[in-house]
Amino acid sequence: MIYPFLKAIGSDYSIGVVTYVKRFESYFKPLVASLEKYFPKVEKNYVLNGFYDPAIQAEYLKKAKEFLRGTSAANVIAYSESQPLARCFNQLILHTTGKKVLILNDDLLIRRLFRPFFELQMWPFETCVVNNTWSISFLSKDTVRKVGWFDERFPAIGNEDGDYGLRIAIQKGQKEMQVLHQHNIYCFGITNVVAGNTDPGWKKDSAIVGSGYAQSNKDYFEKKWETSKTPLENSVCLQGVYHRIRPDFETPQFYGWDLLDKPLQSPLNDANIRIPRE
Repeated sequence: MIYPFLKAIGSDYSIGVVTYVKRFESYFKPLVASLEKYFPKVEKNYVLNGFYDPAIQAEYLKKAKEFLRGTSAANVIAYSESQPLARCFNQLILHTTGKKVLILNDDLLIRRLFRPFFELQMWPFETCVVNNTWSISFLSKDTVRKVGWFDERFPAIGNEDGDYGLRIAIQKGQKEMQVLHQHNIYCFGITNVVAGNTDPGWKKDSAIVGSGYAQSNKDYFEKKWETSKTPLENSVCLQGVYHRIRPDFETPQFYGWDLLDKPLQSPLNDANIRIPRE
Protein backbone atom coordinates (compact mmCIF):
# COMPACT_ATOMS: atom_id res chain seq x y z
CA MET A 1 0.00 0.00 0.00
CA ILE A 2 1.26 3.50 -0.84
CA TYR A 3 -0.03 5.37 2.25
CA PRO A 4 2.37 3.81 4.82
CA PHE A 5 5.28 4.75 2.56
CA LEU A 6 4.03 8.33 2.32
CA LYS A 7 3.66 8.50 6.10
CA ALA A 8 7.25 7.37 6.45
CA ILE A 9 8.61 10.19 4.30
CA GLY A 10 6.89 12.92 6.26
CA SER A 11 3.30 13.44 5.14
CA ASP A 12 2.18 14.08 8.74
CA TYR A 13 -0.71 16.52 8.37
CA SER A 14 -4.24 17.32 9.41
CA ILE A 15 -7.11 18.60 7.26
CA GLY A 16 -9.07 21.75 8.09
CA VAL A 17 -12.20 23.25 6.53
CA VAL A 18 -14.03 26.52 7.23
CA THR A 19 -17.69 26.65 6.26
CA TYR A 20 -20.95 28.48 6.99
CA VAL A 21 -24.68 27.93 6.76
CA LYS A 22 -25.20 28.77 3.07
CA ARG A 23 -22.73 26.08 1.97
CA PHE A 24 -23.94 23.35 4.31
CA GLU A 25 -26.22 21.25 2.11
CA SER A 26 -24.81 22.01 -1.33
CA TYR A 27 -21.06 21.82 -0.68
CA PHE A 28 -19.98 21.05 2.88
CA LYS A 29 -21.86 17.78 3.36
CA PRO A 30 -20.60 16.27 0.06
CA LEU A 31 -17.06 17.46 0.85
CA VAL A 32 -17.11 15.84 4.30
CA ALA A 33 -18.40 12.61 2.76
CA SER A 34 -15.48 12.62 0.32
CA LEU A 35 -12.99 13.28 3.10
CA GLU A 36 -14.45 10.41 5.11
CA LYS A 37 -14.08 8.13 2.11
CA TYR A 38 -10.62 9.10 0.88
CA PHE A 39 -8.94 10.33 4.10
CA PRO A 40 -10.51 8.02 6.72
CA LYS A 41 -7.61 8.11 9.23
CA VAL A 42 -6.37 11.67 8.65
CA GLU A 43 -7.32 14.12 11.41
CA LYS A 44 -10.14 16.42 10.26
CA ASN A 45 -11.05 19.69 11.98
CA TYR A 46 -13.93 21.98 11.05
CA VAL A 47 -14.82 25.60 11.75
CA LEU A 48 -18.50 26.49 11.48
CA ASN A 49 -18.49 30.24 10.96
CA GLY A 50 -21.32 32.49 12.12
CA PHE A 51 -24.18 34.24 10.37
CA TYR A 52 -26.01 37.53 10.78
CA ASP A 53 -29.41 35.87 11.43
CA PRO A 54 -29.39 34.25 14.92
CA ALA A 55 -32.38 31.99 14.29
CA ILE A 56 -30.94 30.60 11.05
CA GLN A 57 -27.55 30.13 12.69
CA ALA A 58 -28.98 28.29 15.70
CA GLU A 59 -30.85 25.83 13.47
CA TYR A 60 -27.76 25.39 11.30
CA LEU A 61 -25.52 24.57 14.25
CA LYS A 62 -28.03 22.00 15.43
CA LYS A 63 -28.10 20.30 12.02
CA ALA A 64 -24.34 20.55 11.56
CA LYS A 65 -23.75 19.00 14.99
CA GLU A 66 -25.96 16.03 14.21
CA PHE A 67 -24.34 15.56 10.80
CA LEU A 68 -20.75 15.74 12.08
CA ARG A 69 -21.49 13.42 14.98
CA GLY A 70 -21.70 10.63 12.40
CA THR A 71 -18.23 11.39 11.04
CA SER A 72 -14.64 11.10 12.25
CA ALA A 73 -14.36 14.85 12.93
CA ALA A 74 -11.68 15.42 15.58
CA ASN A 75 -12.53 19.02 16.49
CA VAL A 76 -15.47 21.29 15.67
CA ILE A 77 -15.19 25.00 16.42
CA ALA A 78 -18.45 26.92 16.05
CA TYR A 79 -19.32 30.61 16.20
CA SER A 80 -22.69 32.26 16.57
CA GLU A 81 -21.56 35.46 14.82
CA SER A 82 -19.46 35.78 11.67
CA GLN A 83 -15.72 35.78 12.33
CA PRO A 84 -12.78 36.90 10.18
CA LEU A 85 -11.64 34.11 7.89
CA ALA A 86 -8.11 34.75 9.19
CA ARG A 87 -9.30 33.86 12.72
CA CYS A 88 -10.89 30.68 11.42
CA PHE A 89 -7.63 29.72 9.69
CA ASN A 90 -5.76 30.31 12.94
CA GLN A 91 -8.20 28.06 14.76
CA LEU A 92 -7.47 25.26 12.30
CA ILE A 93 -3.75 25.69 12.96
CA LEU A 94 -4.28 25.78 16.72
CA HIS A 95 -6.28 22.55 16.69
CA THR A 96 -4.14 20.46 14.34
CA THR A 97 -1.97 17.74 15.85
CA GLY A 98 -0.11 17.24 12.56
CA LYS A 99 3.09 19.04 11.59
CA LYS A 100 1.22 20.60 8.68
CA VAL A 101 -2.38 21.53 8.00
CA LEU A 102 -4.12 21.16 4.64
CA ILE A 103 -6.70 23.96 4.50
CA LEU A 104 -9.55 23.33 2.07
CA ASN A 105 -12.33 25.62 0.89
CA ASP A 106 -15.78 24.18 1.55
CA ASP A 107 -16.78 24.37 -2.14
CA LEU A 108 -14.34 21.75 -3.42
CA LEU A 109 -15.15 18.49 -5.16
CA ILE A 110 -12.72 15.70 -4.22
CA ARG A 111 -12.26 12.39 -5.99
CA ARG A 112 -10.06 9.34 -5.46
CA LEU A 113 -6.94 10.55 -7.29
CA PHE A 114 -6.45 13.65 -5.18
CA ARG A 115 -4.89 12.02 -2.13
CA PRO A 116 -2.11 10.05 -3.87
CA PHE A 117 -1.24 13.01 -6.13
CA PHE A 118 -1.17 15.34 -3.14
CA GLU A 119 0.83 13.15 -0.76
CA LEU A 120 3.42 12.20 -3.37
CA GLN A 121 4.22 15.88 -3.94
CA MET A 122 3.59 17.76 -0.72
CA TRP A 123 6.12 16.30 1.67
CA PRO A 124 9.23 18.39 0.69
CA PHE A 125 7.45 21.73 1.19
CA GLU A 126 6.78 23.78 4.31
CA THR A 127 4.08 25.79 2.55
CA CYS A 128 2.41 25.30 -0.78
CA VAL A 129 -0.77 25.80 -2.78
CA VAL A 130 -2.47 23.24 -4.99
CA ASN A 131 -3.49 23.99 -8.58
CA ASN A 132 -2.42 27.62 -8.17
CA THR A 133 -5.08 28.55 -5.62
CA TRP A 134 -5.05 29.36 -1.92
CA SER A 135 -8.43 27.60 -1.83
CA ILE A 136 -6.34 24.40 -1.53
CA SER A 137 -3.23 25.17 0.48
CA PHE A 138 -1.12 23.85 3.29
CA LEU A 139 1.47 25.19 5.68
CA SER A 140 3.59 23.83 8.45
CA LYS A 141 3.72 24.88 12.06
CA ASP A 142 7.35 25.83 11.47
CA THR A 143 6.14 28.31 8.85
CA VAL A 144 3.75 29.83 11.37
CA ARG A 145 6.58 30.21 13.88
CA LYS A 146 8.65 32.10 11.31
CA VAL A 147 5.97 34.14 9.53
CA GLY A 148 3.34 34.52 12.24
CA TRP A 149 -0.39 33.99 12.40
CA PHE A 150 -2.96 34.98 9.83
CA ASP A 151 -3.85 38.61 10.48
CA GLU A 152 -7.19 38.67 12.31
CA ARG A 153 -7.48 42.42 11.78
CA PHE A 154 -8.88 41.59 8.34
CA PRO A 155 -12.53 41.80 9.42
CA ALA A 156 -14.24 39.41 7.02
CA ILE A 157 -13.14 37.46 3.91
CA GLY A 158 -10.57 38.37 1.28
CA ASN A 159 -6.90 39.40 1.01
CA GLU A 160 -5.82 37.54 4.16
CA ASP A 161 -4.15 34.92 1.96
CA GLY A 162 -2.43 37.56 -0.18
CA ASP A 163 -1.18 39.22 2.98
CA TYR A 164 0.23 35.91 4.19
CA GLY A 165 1.90 35.17 0.87
CA LEU A 166 3.67 38.53 0.89
CA ARG A 167 4.78 38.02 4.49
CA ILE A 168 6.25 34.63 3.60
CA ALA A 169 8.26 36.26 0.80
CA ILE A 170 9.53 39.02 3.09
CA GLN A 171 10.47 36.54 5.81
CA LYS A 172 12.50 34.59 3.26
CA GLY A 173 14.22 37.77 2.06
CA GLN A 174 12.66 37.45 -1.38
CA LYS A 175 12.85 40.61 -3.47
CA GLU A 176 10.53 39.65 -6.29
CA MET A 177 7.63 37.26 -6.76
CA GLN A 178 5.50 36.49 -9.79
CA VAL A 179 2.50 35.09 -7.92
CA LEU A 180 1.23 35.15 -4.33
CA HIS A 181 2.74 31.85 -3.28
CA GLN A 182 6.16 30.24 -2.98
CA HIS A 183 5.37 26.79 -4.33
CA ASN A 184 2.59 25.12 -6.29
CA ILE A 185 1.78 21.50 -7.01
CA TYR A 186 -0.70 20.18 -9.55
CA CYS A 187 -3.15 17.48 -8.52
CA PHE A 188 -5.83 15.55 -10.33
CA GLY A 189 -8.98 14.59 -8.47
CA ILE A 190 -9.97 17.97 -7.07
CA THR A 191 -12.16 20.75 -8.50
CA ASN A 192 -12.43 24.29 -7.16
CA VAL A 193 -16.06 25.27 -7.79
CA VAL A 194 -15.69 28.94 -6.65
CA ALA A 195 -19.30 29.14 -5.49
CA GLY A 196 -19.12 32.80 -4.46
CA ASN A 197 -20.79 34.45 -1.47
CA THR A 198 -24.15 35.94 -2.45
CA ASP A 199 -25.35 35.94 1.17
CA PRO A 200 -22.28 35.93 3.44
CA GLY A 201 -22.55 36.05 7.20
CA TRP A 202 -20.75 39.40 7.28
CA LYS A 203 -22.77 41.20 4.59
CA LYS A 204 -24.37 43.62 7.07
CA ASP A 205 -20.91 44.86 8.02
CA SER A 206 -19.28 45.26 4.61
CA ALA A 207 -20.01 45.71 0.94
CA ILE A 208 -19.43 42.70 -1.30
CA VAL A 209 -16.87 43.00 -4.10
CA GLY A 210 -15.65 40.63 -6.77
CA SER A 211 -16.94 37.07 -6.52
CA GLY A 212 -17.96 37.45 -2.90
CA TYR A 213 -15.17 39.14 -0.98
CA ALA A 214 -15.46 41.93 1.56
CA GLN A 215 -14.71 45.54 0.68
CA SER A 216 -13.60 46.00 4.29
CA ASN A 217 -10.81 43.45 3.81
CA LYS A 218 -9.64 45.15 0.64
CA ASP A 219 -9.61 48.49 2.48
CA TYR A 220 -7.58 47.03 5.35
CA PHE A 221 -5.04 45.51 2.96
CA GLU A 222 -4.49 48.95 1.43
CA LYS A 223 -3.99 50.44 4.90
CA LYS A 224 -1.51 47.76 5.92
CA TRP A 225 0.58 47.60 2.75
CA GLU A 226 2.35 50.55 1.17
CA THR A 227 2.68 50.07 -2.59
CA SER A 228 4.78 51.77 -5.24
CA LYS A 229 5.80 51.34 -8.87
CA THR A 230 9.35 52.20 -7.82
CA PRO A 231 11.54 50.22 -5.38
CA LEU A 232 10.92 50.59 -1.64
CA GLU A 233 13.32 49.61 1.10
CA ASN A 234 12.44 46.26 2.74
CA SER A 235 9.80 45.54 0.12
CA VAL A 236 8.93 42.69 -2.21
CA CYS A 237 7.93 43.27 -5.83
CA LEU A 238 4.77 41.46 -6.93
CA GLN A 239 4.00 41.72 -10.63
CA GLY A 240 5.73 45.08 -10.99
CA VAL A 241 4.35 46.62 -7.77
CA TYR A 242 6.51 46.96 -4.65
CA HIS A 243 4.86 46.09 -1.34
CA ARG A 244 5.99 46.75 2.21
CA ILE A 245 4.18 46.80 5.54
CA ARG A 246 3.48 50.27 6.85
CA PRO A 247 4.81 51.28 10.28
CA ASP A 248 2.56 50.14 13.15
CA PHE A 249 0.94 47.46 10.98
CA GLU A 250 3.21 44.53 11.80
CA THR A 251 1.08 41.46 12.47
CA PRO A 252 0.50 40.87 16.21
CA GLN A 253 1.24 37.56 17.87
CA PHE A 254 -2.38 36.60 18.36
CA TYR A 255 -1.60 33.33 20.18
CA GLY A 256 1.31 31.91 22.14
CA TRP A 257 3.79 29.76 20.26
CA ASP A 258 3.43 27.06 22.92
CA LEU A 259 -0.02 26.27 21.51
CA LEU A 260 1.62 24.93 18.36
CA ASP A 261 3.08 22.14 20.50
CA LYS A 262 -0.05 21.72 22.64
CA PRO A 263 -2.96 21.75 20.17
CA LEU A 264 -6.33 22.93 21.44
CA GLN A 265 -9.10 20.38 21.72
CA SER A 266 -12.73 21.10 20.82
CA PRO A 267 -14.25 17.65 20.41
CA LEU A 268 -17.81 17.20 19.25
CA ASN A 269 -19.66 15.49 22.07
CA ASP A 270 -23.21 14.76 23.15
CA ALA A 271 -23.61 18.13 24.86
CA ASN A 272 -22.87 21.05 22.58
CA ILE A 273 -20.43 22.25 20.01
CA ARG A 274 -17.87 24.34 21.84
CA ILE A 275 -18.47 28.06 21.25
CA PRO A 276 -15.12 29.84 21.70
CA ARG A 277 -15.05 33.16 23.50
CA GLU A 278 -15.10 36.19 21.23
